[in-house]
Amino acid sequence: MTIVDWSIRSQQEPFLFCQGKMSFLKKAVFGLILSASIAESLSCASYAATLRSSGKIYSDTVHLSDIFDGISRSEDRALGPSPSPGKSIQISGYQLIAIADQYGVDWDDQSSSITLTLTRDGKVLGKDYFANLVKEEISSSETGGSLLVNIVGLKPVVVASDDRVPFVVSDVKWDKKTGQFSATAYRSNQTGDGEDDAINLKGEIKKISPVMVYDRSLPAGYVLTDSDFHIDSAFDGQLPLGLSGPSSPDDVVGMSLSKPVASGSPVIMGDLRRSILVHRGDPVIISYNSPGIRITTTGKALADGAKGQLVHAINMGTKMILLGRVNGNGEISVDSTSTAVGLDSSEAKKLRASQVIMDSGEGN
Repeated sequence: MTIVDWSIRSQQEPFLFCQGKMSFLKKAVFGLILSASIAESLSCASYAATLRSSGKIYSDTVHLSDIFDGISRSEDRALGPSPSPGKSIQISGYQLIAIADQYGVDWDDQSSSITLTLTRDGKVLGKDYFANLVKEEISSSETGGSLLVNIVGLKPVVVASDDRVPFVVSDVKWDKKTGQFSATAYRSNQTGDGEDDAINLKGEIKKISPVMVYDRSLPAGYVLTDSDFHIDSAFDGQLPLGLSGPSSPDDVVGMSLSKPVASGSPVIMGDLRRSILVHRGDPVIISYNSPGIRITTTGKALADGAKGQLVHAINMGTKMILLGRVNGNGEISVDSTSTAVGLDSSEAKKLRASQVIMDSGEGN
């Protein structure tokens, strides 16, 4: 914190004391300087004001209104330079009394023991701010995913709240094999302080892309549902060399794991295998879907089937045989191109459909 050391005499206005407002301290200090005849000839307008208990400064200059509450725009005066954003200054009671005298402020309860603290308003710039600058600098030349920038060893920087472009980044050097990078952030409005005007940045850059990952650890043989994984839009890990993840959740639901997987690990198609979702003779839901229409009925599967496979099933209501595709929920979906055949057809005999009906106890 800085103890302010402004020169009380203003360059724009003469050094005046309001007649009749001098305290004992002021008379003691200034009585030796001004002769009685000069003091009697000086006069200025006075106006009531209240000393602020503390406050913020929002510009490069401290004004009279930053110190006293009740100062109008026409009465306001510039007193001296502000501290750097985020920094504070202290104004002693002696200087507060002198400032009030000079500008004719009628300040009650004057005391030399009072200290006023003023803080320059500012915003804090941390690692996220500078990481975004680095990404913007190099992302234009990069394709195939976004970038994750991790900066190390950076102390937060405070700048003026109204500074829209406080820093720019250049000199980015990125080793794509190790991920390590270095860069320099330059202050847009130079202060003349080399250490403050140029900040060295260093850390690591990784490419990130959307990847499907497991929500929890799962054992081998587990049949996946849509609640077992999610899309991590900022995955920064490594996929096994030569292997790929699924392009859609629909490619995964109903598949079983060939080995255990850990929570947060990527979903790899090489770790999955088709699992039998319906078995011959099992009760199944048969659905017919077309735009705006969905009809379901109960049936029996005439063959084992994994997700995505075509399986014949008997509609137990009509005793007709349909061909449909097994979905991830074990339902057999029939489209408009499927043709139903009766139990007396050669197709039904090949599938031994009558045997399935007899085993279920629902024969004719």
